[in-house]
Amino acid sequence: MDDVKTTPQIKPDDILSSSEVSYLREKNSTIGVSLVLHAWIVILGSIILFSLYPNILTFILAVLIISGRQLGLAILMHEGAHGLITNNVKINNFISQLFCAFPMGGDTYDYRYYHLRHHRYTQTEEDPDLVLSSPFPISKKSLLRKVLRDLFGITGVKQRIEGISRTLKKQSNRADGKEVAGFKSQSTLYGVLFSQIIIFIVMSYIGSWWYYFAFWVFPSITLFQLWYRVRNIAEHAVVDNDCDDFNNARTTHASFIERIFVAPYYVNYHLEHHLFMFVPCYKLKSAHQMLIDKNYKNRMEIKYGYIALLKAILV
Repeated sequence: MDDVKTTPQIKPDDILSSSEVSYLREKNSTIGVSLVLHAWIVILGSIILFSLYPNILTFILAVLIISGRQLGLAILMHEGAHGLITNNVKINNFISQLFCAFPMGGDTYDYRYYHLRHHRYTQTEEDPDLVLSSPFPISKKSLLRKVLRDLFGITGVKQRIEGISRTLKKQSNRADGKEVAGFKSQSTLYGVLFSQIIIFIVMSYIGSWWYYFAFWVFPSITLFQLWYRVRNIAEHAVVDNDCDDFNNARTTHASFIERIFVAPYYVNYHLEHHLFMFVPCYKLKSAHQMLIDKNYKNRMEIKYGYIALLKAILV
């Protein structure tokens, strides 16, 4: 692997002061845990709202908001994969697995290995996420087909079946086919099943047995897939190909509504995340402002809003 091309790494101390780097490195476990709590409070609050005022408007509102928080849980699993939820590694992994990864059918340990390869080989042939950005730009018809597949659950059902199949076959995301340290396929399956049972019980207690299917399964295989796709497009599609750390990932300025659905928990500051992997998500906005203040804006890949971003990936 020594001759494999990797992404050039800019050292944080080359562009920020030591005090700024020290500030960005500091993790606050209380804030990290509160973000996970926030996601679940919003999810349960949306269901309680419908239970108190059952009508088509509160139903649609609940499904929309929950789908955005499901993306939020996936983002917080990513945070846990980087060890950024809490200062204690074991607690970080426990929270990431039980409250973020398992509910969304994922595994923090497996994702961690896969994702760190993405950081090492960003936008190169060895990048495991290159398949997500390489097809772009695309036509309007192609994008519409992808959106419809997401909204009608085709993408979601396909991915769930593939995920279960990989788990049962004890496959991991490692390119060499070996098991990842800490990754146990059967344990993952049991964890996912356990989390779904707990969610089913809680939602049934709040309302009825069908709440689980209407407010968890339905948004997870439809709207969540659309938000997840848009997020993936925003992060690396149609960026410069020179593997400059300042423009092989993108930051997208997000409105309040966009932060509810496609950009929860500061995930829109993806360029800063690639420059400073050690920064917890709630400090990425500060990292962004530091770069702007130091006149790096002209080197940075930035889009203003997700509508503008989607227009940029069309031909």
